Order: sequence, then C-alpha cells, then structure tokens
Amino acid sequence: MGAAHYIVLEKEIDGLDTMLDGNSLARCIESLDATARAVGVRPLSEFLSMDEDALTDVLGDDANGIEVPPLQQFSAQEGLATVRALLQRPEAQPALHDLKDCERILSTAAQHSIGWHFQIDI
Repeated sequence: MGAAHYIVLEKEIDGLDTMLDGNSLARCIESLDATARAVGVRPLSEFLSMDEDALTDVLGDDANGIEVPPLQQFSAQEGLATVRALLQRPEAQPALHDLKDCERILSTAAQHSIGWHFQIDI
C-alpha cells in the first residue's frame, strides 16, 4: 500500500466526501513540489501538519521524544491555487486523479472558509 497524503479539514462540511487515495501524491511529492516552485506557488509538502497523536499513529514508538510543532491549518484558497497550478502541468500527470480530488475538496472548503492541512498515512 505505501504512504498516502490525505486532506483533513478544520471542521466537517455536510455532504462533502473528503476521501482521497493520496498514494500518487505521496509517490510524486518531490516532483510535484519542484513543479510548484517552478511555477511560483507553495509546494504541497508545505501544507503538511500533524498533531502529536497523528504522528504517534504513523510512527508508533519511534515518535517518542520528537518535538511536534503545533498543528497548522492552511487557507483552502492557497491550497487550491497550488493544486490548480499543478493540474495545468504535464509533469503532474501521474498524480492527476489525486490532484482532482484535492481540487474538489478544497473548492468546497474555500466556499465555506474552512482551513485544512495534509496528513500522511502509512
């Protein structure tokens, strides 16, 4: 299965399915970040934030002793700008399905002024 990136919203939006495979985002994150920088938008990996509990879920006992910064929420509009810029680039083709799901989720979050962040699942 491997690692996956997924979106966590500040609060639930009735009727919005936030499911996202996220595997292709995780596999392609370095090239997507490079593309984002090249076109002048914030890289996807900069939207990653996890609280102590989420980090422990991912790392287990390896999380002991790691200082975790406070959980950050990001503007859905800023995330949407990155995703839409990436959708215009042929280099993003391997993650196209995940990026389209991100666009769908973040569009609705932006309409409701709800923040978000990426988390990682392994």
